[in-house]
Amino acid sequence: MSTPPRPAVVPPQPWDFPAARTTCLPNGLTVRLQHLPGQHVISIGLLLDVPLTSEPAGRDGLAQVWAASFTEGTQAHPGTSFADAVEDCGAVMEAGIGYSHVQALVDVPASGLAAALTLLAEAVITPTLTDADIERHGRLEAAHLTQQLATGSGLANAALRRAVVDPSFRASRGRAGWPDDLVGVAGPDVRAWRAATHGPRGAVLVISGEFGEDALALADAAFGSWTNPEQASVHHETPAGRPRAAYLIDRPGSVQADIRWGWFTIDRTDPRWAGLQLATNALGGAYLSRLNKVLREERGFSYGVSLTSAPLRSGGISYAYGSFRTEVVGEALALMPALIDVRQAPITEAELTRARDYLIGTTPLRYATAGGVTSGVLGLLAAGLDTDHIGTQLAAYRATSADQASAAASALLDVDAGSLVVVGDASALEQPLRDAGWDPQVRTADRPW
Repeated sequence: MSTPPRPAVVPPQPWDFPAARTTCLPNGLTVRLQHLPGQHVISIGLLLDVPLTSEPAGRDGLAQVWAASFTEGTQAHPGTSFADAVEDCGAVMEAGIGYSHVQALVDVPASGLAAALTLLAEAVITPTLTDADIERHGRLEAAHLTQQLATGSGLANAALRRAVVDPSFRASRGRAGWPDDLVGVAGPDVRAWRAATHGPRGAVLVISGEFGEDALALADAAFGSWTNPEQASVHHETPAGRPRAAYLIDRPGSVQADIRWGWFTIDRTDPRWAGLQLATNALGGAYLSRLNKVLREERGFSYGVSLTSAPLRSGGISYAYGSFRTEVVGEALALMPALIDVRQAPITEAELTRARDYLIGTTPLRYATAGGVTSGVLGLLAAGLDTDHIGTQLAAYRATSADQASAAASALLDVDAGSLVVVGDASALEQPLRDAGWDPQVRTADRPW
C-alpha cells in the first residue's frame, strides 16, 4: 500500500473578529447581535457597568454573594422553580464579577432563546434575594474562600495583590473580599446594593450564535421595560502601585514554597502593551521560555515557572510565579533576576518570532465558539474597549520589534523593583531570602497583612 502524500501546509488565512449589529433600546440598554452561522448553542451575556468600587466601604463581598445567589429565584419563579425553568429550556445560567463589572451568562439551544432571555431578565430585574439565600451563600462563599486561602498558591495570589497595589484602592483586595466579610453579608445589604447599581444605563446585552431575525425583538420584549431611575453613577478607579517590599508568609512545616514576584504595570490601552505581551511570553509565557527552561527543565526546581500580565481597566499586575521545593528557594530567587533582566540579555529575534506566532495564531481560537465571542466582547467592554482592539493588537504584535519588546520589559519588569511574596516555612526560608537580596517582613498565614 502506497503512503498517501503529506498535505501541503499553507499560511493561515486572514481573520477578523466577527462583526456585530448594535442597537440601543429606548431605556438605554445596548444590544449587540453577533450572528455566527453554524453555532446552534446561543451564548448570551449581560454586562452591567457596576465596578466593585460600588460596594459600600467596609462591605467587600456583596457582589460575590449576589452572583452566587443569582439563580435562587425571582418574583415570577420563586425558589427552586427558577432553576427548574432554566433547565426546562435547556439553558445553563450563571453570574460572575470582575473589578470593573458584574455579568450574567447563559448558554442555550437556539430553540430556547426566547425563554432564556425572559428568565435572564427576571433574574436581573426582579430577583427575590431572600435573607435565607443570601446568608447561606455568604457562608458557602466564605468556606470556599477559606479553602482557597488554606493553600500556598491561593494565599500567595491574595498576598501579591496586597503587595503590589496601593491598599487605598479596591483592586488591592480580592474580588470576593475576605472570609469574615462574606460571613457578615446580609439580605438587606445585597438588595440595597443591587437596587442602587443595577439598571439599563451602561449595560450591554450580547447574543452570539445562529439565531433568527427576531433576536432583537426577543431582547426588547425581555428587557425593553427595564428601568431604574435610582441607578447611581459609577466610579472606575485608577489604581496605583506600592513601593518595593518582600513578604514571607509562614506555613510551618511546608515542604514547598509558593513564590510571586510582581510589578504594577499597564493596561491594554498603553502603547507598550503589545511589547509587554511579547516579552512576557518569551521570558515566562511559553514552555521553553527563559524561566521555565532554566528553573524547571535544567535545574528541576519546580513543576513550572511562568510570567504573565493581568490587566485591570486602568493599570495592571505583571508577575512571575511558581512553586518550589523549600531547599532550592534561595537559589531560584538568585537566578530569577538574570532570567528576566532584558537589559543584560535582550529579547532575541527567535524569541520574538515564537512569541508573535503564538499570540497571533491562538487569537482566533479563543473566539471560535459563540461562548468565546460573548466572553471576549464582555471582557473588552468591561475594560473600556471594543472589539476593534483585537485587530489593533494583532497589528501591534506584527509591528513590534525585538528592541521594542525589550524596552517594554526593561521599563515595566525592572528587576530592581517589584514586590516579592513567598509562602512557606519561614524558619527555613528567611535566611535564603536575605541571601538572595530581599529583606522580608515575616507574617503569619492567619494574619498575612
